[in-house]
Amino acid sequence: MARFVNSKKYEGVQYYLKENGYKTYYVRYRDEHNKLKRVKIGCETEGVTENYCKSKRVEILNALIKGEQPPKIVRSRTRKILTLDYVANKYFETKDDSKSTFERLSKYNKHLKPILGMKEITKITKNDLLKIQKDTLSKGLSNQTANMIVELFGTIFNYGFKEEMYEAVNPVLKIPKLKVKNTRERFLNKYEIEELFEVAKKVDLENDYGCFLELFCKLSLTTGARMESILHIKKCDIDLQNDIIRLTDFKGGGEIYSGYITDTTREILHLTLSKIGFNDHVISFQFDGQKITGRQLQRRLKPLLDELFNKGLDVKDRKNRIVIHSLRHTFASQLALSNVPLKQIQELLNHSDISQTIRYAKLQDDAKKQALQNIF
Repeated sequence: MARFVNSKKYEGVQYYLKENGYKTYYVRYRDEHNKLKRVKIGCETEGVTENYCKSKRVEILNALIKGEQPPKIVRSRTRKILTLDYVANKYFETKDDSKSTFERLSKYNKHLKPILGMKEITKITKNDLLKIQKDTLSKGLSNQTANMIVELFGTIFNYGFKEEMYEAVNPVLKIPKLKVKNTRERFLNKYEIEELFEVAKKVDLENDYGCFLELFCKLSLTTGARMESILHIKKCDIDLQNDIIRLTDFKGGGEIYSGYITDTTREILHLTLSKIGFNDHVISFQFDGQKITGRQLQRRLKPLLDELFNKGLDVKDRKNRIVIHSLRHTFASQLALSNVPLKQIQELLNHSDISQTIRYAKLQDDAKKQALQNIF
């Protein structure tokens, strides 16, 4: 490609494609001495278009005929366009360097940026997003993935609105969520939980891990906390006297809430805390106190879960496969089976809305269970 590309529509209009994919526009004309001039008009992120350049070139030529100085005419009266790319870059600059941020950025670059990145964010419509949704499904991706992409746009849009970059209605509000049929249903029963604890302990001993797999599984299944919340627990977060564990809900914006020490975790926590410093991480290799990453945990725990619970299942069988997040689902399911009130389950999971917890209500129907047991 040539350095400067001529417009196919308008004579004397050119653009230069920069490395970031944006076009910078120029116009060419001959001055009063018949010398060829090239003058920069501006970048497309500033609202400059080929049509705008054409009109500016006409102004320059008219000015030359009148003996005026054209550069003053050229210096832009353009307004800065807030593209989706611009707002998205600002949004991601505010985020930490975590796995979830990396995944969201990857989704943005793959699904939103190529189609809508250069479009003015307030001009993006419901139909634009429905097309993104349709394209996502046509690629064989799930309804859930399509929902997440649309929600990501909504999050970026809301960020710009809160930062007072513009005033506009978020088009995501007009798009109903696609129905997701593959939500996780499988959870561990009490015998499987005990088997998991035993095998995790065995793997820890065989690999000289200390007790990090066993401790992670036990904390996950007795607090219901998400993986990152468990991995961030430090010795200073644990109150053995009152049986309280301070947990950080990273998905909920870093909110602090309480988990509790039980008979299942008390002994292994005593052992671990006796070997680490006050500000050390509880989940660590050989009690060295260094935080284990989510990837390091996945690499060691996933094969164990696959061997115990996922043999013969398709890797895409989200409904029935046991994964690390299934430990949180098991925690909630076992509480529901024990008829713990939904409000308490909501608080233990740190759900912001009871609607997130209501799915566990179906496990609490003791009346039907008792009726069948009485008959058979």
